[in-house]
Amino acid sequence: MNSRITLVASLVSAALASACSSDVSEPGSSDNDDNIPGISTRLRTFDNSAEFHDALREGLVSQAQDFYGYSLEEETVAVDQPVANGGSSNTQDSNDTAASAPESTGDIAVSDNEVTSTNVQELGVDEQDWVKVNSAGDRLYVLYNSMDDYYIAETVDVELELTEGELVTDSSIYVPPESETKLRIMALDADSPDSSPLRDLTLDLQGRSAEGLYLYERDNKSEAFITSSASNHWLYWSEPYAFVNQTSVVTRVDLTDPDSAGITGSITLDGQIVSSRRIGNHLFVASRFYPNIPGPQPYEVTSAEWEQIVNGAQLEDLLPQYSTDNDVSAQALIDPAGCFVSDSASAVDYYSPDIITLSVFNLDTLALSDSECYLGATETLYASPEGVFLATTQYDYSTGPVTTTGEVIDIELGMPVDDVFWSDPRVDTDIHQFDIEEGQLAYAGSGSVQGHLGWNPLRKPFRMSEHDGYLRVATFNDQQGSDNSPILLSVLQADGTGKLVNVSTLPNESQPGFIGKPGEQLYASRFLGDRAYLVTFRQTDPLYVIDLADPGSPYIAGELEIEGYSDYLQPIGEDYLLGIGKDAVAATDGIGDGRGAIVQGVKVSLFDVSDPATPTEVQSVLIGQRGTESEALYDHRAITVQTATDAHPARVSFGIDVYGQAMPGSSPSANDAFQYYRWNYSGLHGFDITTGDNAGITSRGVLVVESADSNQFEYYRTNGSDRSVMVNDSLFYIHNNLVFAAPWDDLATPTPGR
Repeated sequence: MNSRITLVASLVSAALASACSSDVSEPGSSDNDDNIPGISTRLRTFDNSAEFHDALREGLVSQAQDFYGYSLEEETVAVDQPVANGGSSNTQDSNDTAASAPESTGDIAVSDNEVTSTNVQELGVDEQDWVKVNSAGDRLYVLYNSMDDYYIAETVDVELELTEGELVTDSSIYVPPESETKLRIMALDADSPDSSPLRDLTLDLQGRSAEGLYLYERDNKSEAFITSSASNHWLYWSEPYAFVNQTSVVTRVDLTDPDSAGITGSITLDGQIVSSRRIGNHLFVASRFYPNIPGPQPYEVTSAEWEQIVNGAQLEDLLPQYSTDNDVSAQALIDPAGCFVSDSASAVDYYSPDIITLSVFNLDTLALSDSECYLGATETLYASPEGVFLATTQYDYSTGPVTTTGEVIDIELGMPVDDVFWSDPRVDTDIHQFDIEEGQLAYAGSGSVQGHLGWNPLRKPFRMSEHDGYLRVATFNDQQGSDNSPILLSVLQADGTGKLVNVSTLPNESQPGFIGKPGEQLYASRFLGDRAYLVTFRQTDPLYVIDLADPGSPYIAGELEIEGYSDYLQPIGEDYLLGIGKDAVAATDGIGDGRGAIVQGVKVSLFDVSDPATPTEVQSVLIGQRGTESEALYDHRAITVQTATDAHPARVSFGIDVYGQAMPGSSPSANDAFQYYRWNYSGLHGFDITTGDNAGITSRGVLVVESADSNQFEYYRTNGSDRSVMVNDSLFYIHNNLVFAAPWDDLATPTPGR
């Protein structure tokens, strides 16, 4: 088989595996009357909890039949354990705990200092991160997972009992090193500038790994809320069974007095936290739970026996629960009578009966304020101050394999592949909207858009934006070719009947222009007010400006084509965008790095978008050569932005691992573009971003922390270990959990790492 065809086939196999965790849509169903292809994604409730339990049990049975096939259907398989008797769930209304919960803004007195906070997508919606600074700018908190020995596991002798009375010693069993979660509390002195450690806390997260923290300040009190999980589900995200017996913990740490700082409470909930956001004094948590049924599993019994086991399971084994330190016993996380199920789930032979729960916890009391749930899946959470949106990708292979003789773009090679026999799935993204008001949730509606949100879980939320009651969504269209736009833009609105109605799309009959050229992928995306800015890339970087002032008639207002691409777009004032991405050289062989180009070092570009019809690149700066990387390219929270004032322009900083020349004056020639370079140094780069008549980018230098010249060596770093904060004119760089400090005017002379 041709190697290109083999790659395409492998991509199809990977997509088929992903489909196992998604509801399947059938194109052309008459049930859908909102102009969105596929079965209606509207969620519906049941008349009572018994109906929800029946639907859940039917899903568990149906899924096992589809997944395992039951080759032993006619055989008699002994069931070693008795089938559990049926029972009733001792549940209570989860909203009762919110009745006496006090409401507060969660805000602390504003400091006179200029203190940067976590770089978030939406103002007023906080995101968890590994580094937080308090509003006064004098306390820094650094969270990290530590292992005594990351690479070497201990070999021990273990006696294994194979059969009764028979023991064997096995010295080949490896015990992995234990992980510890630590929270560093640092004092910041912006006048020096310098930092000093106040406390290093070792936190007991019940055997789980931390995933990030929120800082919650109010009434002269400071608390951290740390989310954690077992973290073994990511390798098997497409398999719902990976979520059996998963529990997640939200841990509260009192930070008011560093000397007495410690854990003061926790919330333990069944399921895996998919994502979360903090709005005021409420924490919104989306979690995924797959029922755990004790006893024989479906691969050990016949389908009839498995159905008997499922139907006889205790209800508490089928529903997620939660508990706090104040609870005598676990409580129901959901009210099954109020849960939803998608119409598509009951219209197809197979769907994953995961229970998706959107919970709201009051951070002042740790009480559950509200929760909503549905059977299905979710992989992305986007939140605005007005609503939470849960999205998941759906694959439909119902059309079966087809022979494609026209131009198909291989999304990995970025080039045409002809005469390929492959299964071309329909890819859609289901979206469920929940309105929020003072810690309460209200289901608004569900809809579906063609295409998917991409692959980076931190970039997916940026493909969505709620504005003035409309949800704008940018998706990537896998069904590429000369007749298809690679990028699609959709505008949806809740109609009051449980639907997110498709108000408009781009392209359309009146606006047929493609967003991107065939073979291009969606990189950076940013919705700001009545505009969307989308970056596509294959060989060059087209920046598209989409006018969304009339939600029913969006159009491409302008386009700019330059070399390279932007992974992230940061607004600088009202009329400028800062793009952070990579330089690239068009490949003469048409393949390059698999995208039609050869990617080089980091590129920072300033765009003037004051006239949407004629966006321009004011200036660009190249940092490093081929091999250069930055966490900012994948995680927006690694970028620090200090807003412009009358005293100084906007300031932007982020860490870069520089390979080759630090500041190359231009892109290499096509003949030299494939050359890799050796690591040079790692450090924080600072830039002044000026707008107006003197718009441009000025490098303020580099705070170098590791370099080849000083016999230091670059090594792998965990996510979140490259952050910075600014307090007034002082910069604090957190690198591998050490804190370096330097004045903005002299980044080259930092204090030693503390």
